[in-house]
Amino acid sequence: MLVFRVDGEYVPDSGRLGLRDDQIIRASHVSLVDMSREAPVMVAVTIQSGEASVFTVHVTFTCTVNDPVVVVRDGVDAATVLHSYLMSHQRLFELGLTRKMSDINMVVRDVSAQVRAYFEIRPIIVPGMTIRLAGVEVLTPQELIEFQATVRDREREHVLALNRQAHTTRLAYESERDGQKLEGVRRRHLNEVELEQRDHDRTVQVDDQRHRHDLETVDRLHGYRIKAADERHELDLEGQRRQFGRDQFERDLELINGDTRNALLYALATGSLDQKELVNELRAEADRESALQDTRQARDREYELLMQDRERDFQRLQLEEDRYNREATRAERLRRETADREDERRRFDANVQLVQTLAARGFLDTQNLPVEKILADVLDMTPPALEREVVAGDRPKEIEDERSVADELREENAD
Repeated sequence: MLVFRVDGEYVPDSGRLGLRDDQIIRASHVSLVDMSREAPVMVAVTIQSGEASVFTVHVTFTCTVNDPVVVVRDGVDAATVLHSYLMSHQRLFELGLTRKMSDINMVVRDVSAQVRAYFEIRPIIVPGMTIRLAGVEVLTPQELIEFQATVRDREREHVLALNRQAHTTRLAYESERDGQKLEGVRRRHLNEVELEQRDHDRTVQVDDQRHRHDLETVDRLHGYRIKAADERHELDLEGQRRQFGRDQFERDLELINGDTRNALLYALATGSLDQKELVNELRAEADRESALQDTRQARDREYELLMQDRERDFQRLQLEEDRYNREATRAERLRRETADREDERRRFDANVQLVQTLAARGFLDTQNLPVEKILADVLDMTPPALEREVVAGDRPKEIEDERSVADELREENAD
């Protein structure tokens, strides 16, 4: 909505006035007011932490303009007003003094509760606007983000190192296995060459005795082949045993999975520990876990006691503030009542003095009105009870004085 200032007055326009309208032509200023309902306005403040760093707090309000003329006339800027409103609450900026950057979750809870309580107890009032609290957000500090990123990078590097080590070990095993296979092939080849050479030599040397030694030659050849087959079989069995050991080692690692109890039970199953040693180790592990649990519970109890002390201090301060306000209000009311009574008494004395003066000059004798009626009707004032008694006691003497003055005036007129 447009708000024009015309001859010192503010004229709102929602688009009905044309560019040639007389009010627009005579306008000296124009302001554009956002009439959106529940328009969000974010205010950012910083809270000092206990580690020479700050927490950044974003508080979001929703603002609705009800009277654009009042907003333009008072020059209201929602962001500036809300920022000043938050800065006036000193308790908010003391919440992070005892917190570390790693306590971001507790800071978020405390800051949110403090801002909402402050808004409920002392809501902000801006003429022409309706303001509500939408939400509170505490940003994670950049240095904490960097620290957590560094921790994640170190963990990834550790995992990569473990993977590289496992890969290197696997390559070593495979290389050893391939070497054994190559050695077996080489041996078989040498044996075959040697057998062939021996067969050739024997054939050359005992060609004339071939028929006689055929059976012996066949037996030896068969023996050599059996031996070579046995050697190949032993090599295959050795490779399978090594592969089984590697697979068993990997399964053991998966079974333990970083758990101390699993490792102890595995050691008992493999014979590395006996039952007595296992019981001692399990008892020691249970004692460590119990001590750790006791430490955590003690820390939790200390925190709860600290929060209870702070709550009691806050309630005591609140009660003292309420008592001080009541006493100040009571003293101010008594002071005003005393001043009103003093003013009433002075006015009454002045009116009595005026009546006495009128009586002394003979006006009351002419009017033939009693003093109390003049006080009540003419002066519109009722004297206190004590003063009424005093005036009633002095009345005869005043009437006599008034009559004597009136007689003297009549005698002078007669002369």
